[in-house]
Amino acid sequence: MSRLTEVTRERLPKEQRRFYDAVKSIRGRPVSGPFIVLMNSSPDLAARFAHLGHYFHSRGQADEAPLPVRARAFVSLVGSRALDAPYEFAAWIDTVREAGIPQETIDAIREGKTPSLDAEEALIAKICGALVSGDHRIDAATFDAALAHFGPQQLVDLVSTLGYFAMIALPLNAFEIAMTPKQIALRKPFTPLAVNGSPWTLNSETARALPPLGSGHTAAPRVPLLTGHDDVAPEHQHFLDRVVRSRGWISPAFAVLMHSADAAERIAYVGSHLLYESALPPAVRALVLLAGAREFDCAYTWRAAIDAAVAAGIDATVIQAIEHGEGPAEIAPAALAVLDFCRQLMRGNHHVDESVYEAMTGHHGVPVAVLSAAMLGYVVMMSMIANAFDLAPDEAAPGPLL
Repeated sequence: MSRLTEVTRERLPKEQRRFYDAVKSIRGRPVSGPFIVLMNSSPDLAARFAHLGHYFHSRGQADEAPLPVRARAFVSLVGSRALDAPYEFAAWIDTVREAGIPQETIDAIREGKTPSLDAEEALIAKICGALVSGDHRIDAATFDAALAHFGPQQLVDLVSTLGYFAMIALPLNAFEIAMTPKQIALRKPFTPLAVNGSPWTLNSETARALPPLGSGHTAAPRVPLLTGHDDVAPEHQHFLDRVVRSRGWISPAFAVLMHSADAAERIAYVGSHLLYESALPPAVRALVLLAGAREFDCAYTWRAAIDAAVAAGIDATVIQAIEHGEGPAEIAPAALAVLDFCRQLMRGNHHVDESVYEAMTGHHGVPVAVLSAAMLGYVVMMSMIANAFDLAPDEAAPGPLL
């Protein structure tokens, strides 16, 4: 059962109704799914998510994502299953079928079985599997094959698409948003994706060797970093300017994303709200960043998380415990609620049990829980990008890394 109800336009303050209208206009349909979640905290952020989502969802429009719709649809299948995200599976099922993906492939992925795949599908499945599991890295041979097949822009779009699905799926899962019967009736009959397993608990955890997150990583980025006007086509320079305006510079992560300049600006627009403009308390934001960066073993986003944690006054023992996968002897219940909320979304069946949900909303309230789930999705997306393209943290960065 969904934990949140739809916020109608009339319930919003007058100055925020324009964001509600923007979501409806961009999507061309009623407010639903992840936008129900976001409207319960920040209509502005909901509009920014819609602006980003249009890039990945559009078909036939002038601003369609360069990654072919069949590849995007296949990412939705793999990502939905990996994240136990039934809403996302249902949202994309018609597109998946229209893109020509065989029903037997859909069924196998939905059921967690090994499907028979063509060469491109197998490559996408390998990339997505590597980023969401294990050490969250793509081996050199697989990356080189993907770069040769897709080229830099489409490969950036592929990884960003997977990150986008995570950024949508985590808030949906956190608040158990389900499709309405009316939404389901608009789709051709399909078998829903079942949520397998159970939520993560400390007792259910199996130990894994945590890769170090120090600053010794010096590998070169796997694609050229585009940081200035001379690096991008003239028609894309306005996208670069907008990213610079939001952060003061083009960080390594956005220097990779600039290979897909339109998407880079949209991602920066979402990130600006979460990092600098939202009502998310600094300590909560820092804990979410730490949890997400550590879970995805990403030295790049960990550096950004450390900066946020120090600025928010997070105790060094808490930072160290998160880094090493340990539970500190003493941690404030409010902080523990944030960490458990994030860990349940990233582990187990990627859903939040009632006790953890009540602890999170009891200590911080629903609006902060909504922003925390969205912030976690953002750091997961940026961690995937940093890991896929082998970015190292810049200790002398002149501006924010994210």
